[in-house]
Amino acid sequence: MKKKVLVVHRADKLYYEFKNFCEQSENPVFRELEISYAKDTNAVRYGNFEKYVQKMEKEGPEWITPDPEILEKIADADVVLTEWGGFSSEVIAAGKQLKLIVTIRSSCENINVSYAQSQGVKVVYCPSRLAEVVGDMTIALMLSECRGIVRRNLVNTRGIWVEEKYNDESHAALCNLKIGLLGYGGVAKAVAKRLIHGFGCDMVYAYDQFLTPEDLARDGVTAASLEEICRICDIISLHLRYVPETENIIGREQFAMMKKNAIVINTARAGLLDEEALAEALQNGQIRGAGLDVYKVEPLPLDSPLLHMDNVTLMPHSAGITNDLIKNSVKLAVKIMEPLLKEIN
Repeated sequence: MKKKVLVVHRADKLYYEFKNFCEQSENPVFRELEISYAKDTNAVRYGNFEKYVQKMEKEGPEWITPDPEILEKIADADVVLTEWGGFSSEVIAAGKQLKLIVTIRSSCENINVSYAQSQGVKVVYCPSRLAEVVGDMTIALMLSECRGIVRRNLVNTRGIWVEEKYNDESHAALCNLKIGLLGYGGVAKAVAKRLIHGFGCDMVYAYDQFLTPEDLARDGVTAASLEEICRICDIISLHLRYVPETENIIGREQFAMMKKNAIVINTARAGLLDEEALAEALQNGQIRGAGLDVYKVEPLPLDSPLLHMDNVTLMPHSAGITNDLIKNSVKLAVKIMEPLLKEIN
């Protein structure tokens, strides 16, 4: 009997990417799957996808109103493949044959994991699925602030050629700067790879409580404490997971330690950075600049002081959004799914 996979997504792109992969696969584990699709309308009904994501990340999925189509189609599904679909206890309970939920996200706040496990349903996700694209954006923000790419863009200056306003030690080649990575997971590894092998950097430091100096040294990275990175680095890039222990890990105390030419980059989680303290440090010249992709309130309020500074590069939480995101995510998901599908009777 064929194993049944239900793809739940707000659009059908994930369904077609997964279906095409299975049809072209020579692996019978995938070729013999029976695949169906159910549209997740919760994000649409919520009205604003960014706010839907924020609510899901903070509160989990129990608040959603399940789609009747999903409740119907999940009844005989063995496996669910999703991204942001909300899987509350009600939705999971409707899956009478359900054995596995796979999300192509790098975490699974949108799934009631504890309830799923209590029902014997495994939940897996795709760690580091955004590592390469977010790594690219992180480097782009570093370059933008070091070289004044945004503030000196001829469109922004209306054709006037201007010299770099912040002509200090950080107005330099990346290979001549000390760069500190706070956290050393998938994205930080991708950033380090680009810095060391792409730009020839030999002064890359990392703070990660879960790795040994030897672990970091294998990648050409030097272990350092949070305080050491704040004191010696020209660029400090945040890559930690957001948990209570890391909330506002960079705040007034840390800004006070930093060099005047320091540039802070955050493509991870807004809660890692005290936004008010950052604005003060930038306004007072305590640090040189910042490159941000995430904010405490999104979209960034129009009265935010950050929007009135010339020493910041601000992106609209788009580091992980590329045209090939779903395709790349499916490639990661199937590697995780293969051994688990073999276990399903």
